[in-house]
Amino acid sequence: MATAIVGLGIMFFTGHALNWFFTKTKIPDLLILVVIGFVMGPVLGLLSPDDFGKVGSVIASLALIVILYEGGLHLSARDLLTGSLPAAGLSIIGFLLAVAVGFIVTFGLALQSWTVALLVGVGIGSTSSAIVIPLVKHLSINKKTKTILSLESAFTDVLTIVIFLVLIDAFVAGQFSPQDILIGLGPNTLIATFWGLISALIWAFLKKHYGDTIPKTFSGEAWALLTYGVLELSGLNGAIGVLALGFTLANLSLLPQWLQSGLDMKAVSFSDLTLLKEITFLLRTFFFLYLGLLVQLSNWKIVVIALIICGLIFITRYIMVRIVFKTDRYSRLDAMVAAAMGPRGLACAVLATLPLEKGLPGGEWIQQILFAIIPFSILFTAIFVALSEKEGFRSRMVHFFKPYSDDTNRTTNSLPQIKD
Repeated sequence: MATAIVGLGIMFFTGHALNWFFTKTKIPDLLILVVIGFVMGPVLGLLSPDDFGKVGSVIASLALIVILYEGGLHLSARDLLTGSLPAAGLSIIGFLLAVAVGFIVTFGLALQSWTVALLVGVGIGSTSSAIVIPLVKHLSINKKTKTILSLESAFTDVLTIVIFLVLIDAFVAGQFSPQDILIGLGPNTLIATFWGLISALIWAFLKKHYGDTIPKTFSGEAWALLTYGVLELSGLNGAIGVLALGFTLANLSLLPQWLQSGLDMKAVSFSDLTLLKEITFLLRTFFFLYLGLLVQLSNWKIVVIALIICGLIFITRYIMVRIVFKTDRYSRLDAMVAAAMGPRGLACAVLATLPLEKGLPGGEWIQQILFAIIPFSILFTAIFVALSEKEGFRSRMVHFFKPYSDDTNRTTNSLPQIKD
């Protein structure tokens, strides 16, 4: 017990030191945390995921919930309206390209079955919201670009999770139905968003009329956890519901006046926001240390395949950004960061374990390859993002991003659009 308590204290101060290091160098602390977890786990054998039992996966889920809740609180309706179309374009194109890369390499190079190849392709389809949302906050890119990249990570999480789960159920049952995928992506997502909105209104009503009896700290986070759990138990996407909850609370001023009168219009108090940031920070620190424990790089063939897939993901992402980002609307820094923002994280890690749990052929190989892709994708993102922040590197990359201006204020007064 004493060792665990000491470990928590060290984790807290280490996380803050790495966060300071990130603000100074632009080298993401997330990558360093994964490396520390990997060294403490697979390399030195000091820790293993089994040491945490069910607590590890529970805290990983808590990290995602709190990060999405905080992310929603920082989204304005105007940003959402101007960023949804480009984010949807990035999400759909990026997801399809990632699926194609994963399928072709796994089926053609690794010589796995088409079912394994399809699951690998879909499994790497999302950019991690648990990585992207905290990471873009400290970057020098335009606010609208930050919103677009955050929304893209949320959208691709939905695409990846829904399609992967539908494919798993189909392969276990021995039958495949495209209709199930359409239902999961369409109505189910809208229903989860709707209930997230209703949850926000209920919470604002309770704070208005029963605020004296509601605890002053952590109550908002607890409500987010409750919303997530209820939606998941109902078969809906809890992550989307929590994002909608935070977004609605941050934009209550857009509601009709007659409705506002019955609600607490303050999304979150200063003390709650401070506590939320600390909770998010601690959960995020733990999650990426835990993720490092899950990484397995013992098979060199797996490592090579993972590196090839990661390289192709970022090459196709560069092509996608050149297609989607208009040159007269975005700066060179915006385009470079968008091209680099391809880390795989929590959704990929959670989905990686499912085929093996379901007893599907090739399940162990899927888990190994996805666990290998995660740290490499974070590493590629960390290196390129850190370099993109340096003016000298942007100048050397002008050949690849020549149509874009180096004026980082270019998008300040312009609405982002997709190329026609």
